[in-house]
Amino acid sequence: MRAIHNVRKFFPQVETVKDAYKRLTIEVTKRDEANSHRKKHSECAMAVACKRAMKLDGVIVSATTAYLIKDTVATRYQLSMAAQKEVVAFDRGGGFCPGEYQLVKPQQNLGRQEGGKDKRARGTKPKKRHHFTEGIRAILGSREIK
Repeated sequence: MRAIHNVRKFFPQVETVKDAYKRLTIEVTKRDEANSHRKKHSECAMAVACKRAMKLDGVIVSATTAYLIKDTVATRYQLSMAAQKEVVAFDRGGGFCPGEYQLVKPQQNLGRQEGGKDKRARGTKPKKRHHFTEGIRAILGSREIK
């Protein structure tokens, strides 16, 4: 349910969010980069390329996930590692290298929670240290997005 709330912040007309069932190849051109804006989820070079190539109503691209919007349906994709690196480089002031990038089927289905029981209560699993990448667009679902 969290996905639909994130998408509706950008596109209130969206009624459903579904997962992609196959990979998609998107070509990003120099023209896409020229018509884009840094740190903007729906206006980055990847978003502009997706919208152009697929004739979509809108696109939201975060650091790891993309939502392609057509009418009232948003389809969720995961960015390939190459695309993720280009998004980070682009947001930090570098260019978005023209080329073909993959949007892949998400590894985890919508609505499915990670893991099972919380083992930290028993002290058997150490806490994970998190790395936060700075200088890029806000995380979807954060308070920074209005």
